[in-house]
Amino acid sequence: MKKLFLLIPLFAFALNLDFSACYKKFSFIKYSIPVSKTKSVTFYKPKKYIYYDSFTGLYVFRNSNAKVVKFYENPKLGWWMAGIKQNGVYAGSYAKAPIFLNMGELSVKAPKTAVVSDLFCRAYGVANGFFMPSSYLLHFVKYGYWGDVGIDVDEDMVVKYVDPFYAKGIKPGDKILKINLKPANPKTFTKYVILNKVGRAVTIKTRRGVYVLSVRKKIYNFTPLMHFGIYVDKNLYVKLPPKYKNKFFANKPIKIYAINSKRVYSFEQLKRVLSYNKNVTITFIQNGLKVKIPLRK
Repeated sequence: MKKLFLLIPLFAFALNLDFSACYKKFSFIKYSIPVSKTKSVTFYKPKKYIYYDSFTGLYVFRNSNAKVVKFYENPKLGWWMAGIKQNGVYAGSYAKAPIFLNMGELSVKAPKTAVVSDLFCRAYGVANGFFMPSSYLLHFVKYGYWGDVGIDVDEDMVVKYVDPFYAKGIKPGDKILKINLKPANPKTFTKYVILNKVGRAVTIKTRRGVYVLSVRKKIYNFTPLMHFGIYVDKNLYVKLPPKYKNKFFANKPIKIYAINSKRVYSFEQLKRVLSYNKNVTITFIQNGLKVKIPLRK
């Protein structure tokens, strides 16, 4: 498969796919993509920025460039595309559509802060090794966040994780049938949840019922323990709020050992366990002893 990816750019030029006009059109872009008269985006940290997204590595900052990149509708799979940058053109094809913030892909690895264009010099997004389409880009430039309704789903619209404080009544394993009366699929989930505005109502229908949820800002490494002011990193190390920290003398970094006496070994397992109950007891090890903290709301 890797050999095929390496050959695609050669085929592009062998077929006389000429991106020179696009190269010239976007030659004014150096290290940022001017999106509007007031805002630009980059994957390199500027001195001052408005928004930053740790998941995509995208920065939004104030724009001083008079030229603006105009974006068009997303391309279809199989179209010839290229990452256009001042030091070269990286030609390939649009190989994979984006799903749930897993960005789209080109058949070649486009460099950071490159405009992704087609042969007609229409800009469809920017590159960071992957392909971020314009719909994602424009939403983040405008709002500075992604949407969330307290559930994570897979490509088949089966619920993987739940925030029981927020998505009340929905359980892991439920299959979503409709979103805002439209058939549930990655496209409608992206439109009505990920690319929606905070505070907007989203109607979710499963086999067990209909639920109206409000869009909130997506938080990476989220667990329902945050409702108690407790933050957990990917390695299960915990940051406790002062009231728990002082009560249990937890001054050193502590690691979650169990939830409701059930041993947990990974962050993914922790999210699954916490999807079922609001009131839980967390266990951690301190000085060789098991310490339990009951959490109730």
